[in-house]
Amino acid sequence: MIQIKKFHSNDLVTYFISFFFYNFARVLPHAVLTVILLDKGMSIGNIAFIQSFFMIAVLLFEFPSGILTDIWSEKNIYLIALFLLAISYFLIMISHSFLILCLSWFIYGISSASISGSLETYFLKKYKNNESLMKKFNINLNNINLISGLIGGGIGSFIYAYIEDALYVISILFIIVSAILIIFFFRSNSKIHSQNNMNFKNIITELKNINDKQIYIDILLFAIFQIIAQLFFQFWQVMFLSAGINKKQFGIFYIIFQLIALFSNFVFGRINFKKLKPFLIIFISVLLILGIYFDHVSWAFVILILLFLLPFNIYSNQLFLDIQKQSPSHILASVMSFAGTIGSIVSMIFLWVIGVLDHFQSFDVVAIESIMLFMVLSLIIYYLKKL
Repeated sequence: MIQIKKFHSNDLVTYFISFFFYNFARVLPHAVLTVILLDKGMSIGNIAFIQSFFMIAVLLFEFPSGILTDIWSEKNIYLIALFLLAISYFLIMISHSFLILCLSWFIYGISSASISGSLETYFLKKYKNNESLMKKFNINLNNINLISGLIGGGIGSFIYAYIEDALYVISILFIIVSAILIIFFFRSNSKIHSQNNMNFKNIITELKNINDKQIYIDILLFAIFQIIAQLFFQFWQVMFLSAGINKKQFGIFYIIFQLIALFSNFVFGRINFKKLKPFLIIFISVLLILGIYFDHVSWAFVILILLFLLPFNIYSNQLFLDIQKQSPSHILASVMSFAGTIGSIVSMIFLWVIGVLDHFQSFDVVAIESIMLFMVLSLIIYYLKKL
């Protein structure tokens, strides 16, 4: 295993640098994305419709892209994803057309679906028999993702006022740099990780023949986790406004969230949480419910939400690691993309349900009901392995 690590160290550094530039470029416009679309003449309804095309593309292409990665090449899929992102950002930059913007978000969704299971799985396959290396790789990649996102989003929100759509030119240049690094400096032939006779039919058969009940339990836990993930990521600003937090302070809290995520990775790297998932589920649920319950006390609300983020991030990391560890190495990308697709389906259904229930109940009541649903379902599914 030490030999494998040394052999791939240069490729690993290349990938990490390339991923940093990719994610920096990707999030550069994110902090002002709504502003950008408003400046292009889009209404709030238009913006919601445009962004829905991203989720549709992810649902349609995440699983097929994982299968294609296992059949073809992690490196090639990664480069295709970068190319699609550049095309998407170019269309956003030059267009004020509603239809073209819908198309650009759809292409962006295909890119996101493709990149999630590409070169990342190359290294996970190499580290398949060493859980500590897999865990270390995930932590390092998460840290790079958080740091590049923090820097990119912060810079983008500042310079957009001065350069407007030219912000996308900078993004495209960094995407090109990211691709060049992989084309010229990523030396390994990633096709060695796929079996010579692997095709779509074989992969589907392999997926059907997985007999390990634990991997299905972990995928179900990941899918149910989307209830709490969507509740927080989509509605945290609603919660903070309800608690009397000034929206001008949201940028500060966004930075604090990223710093807590980095600290969560640090803790995750030093403690084995595999057998502690029930406790994490309970802590996540109780802290968030208490935060909502005490939203009339701003300082108590903030403390409880920040405490909630620690088990929330750790639990997310542990779920990813468990699925990766349980997956057969030759169809790892397919399994991970399948898990992502199931998670996306649960996310969409949950958001639709929220949209309906919001007409009949207050948001706080809907949120607490959702949290209870997450906790009960997660604990039931977790203890299925004992049956």
